[in-house]
Amino acid sequence: MKLFLDFDPCKECDSFIEDLTTEESLRADDFFRNEKSAQFMRHLTYNHPEVIQAITAEVKSQERKPEFDLYK
Repeated sequence: MKLFLDFDPCKECDSFIEDLTTEESLRADDFFRNEKSAQFMRHLTYNHPEVIQAITAEVKSQERKPEFDLYK
């Protein structure tokens, strides 16, 4: 699933993004990447309510469309 969100990342967000996009991280195993991604998602969930509101709004708008493809 890909969502394009417009929000102002904090310093911790920048740190997660930097960690996930380093050459070392890109070559890391799935377990490491999944753990880092999960930490980033928890951070977004608990610290950026505007991101959760945007995701919720997108899901609701996708549900109304006949070709609900958000989860494909």
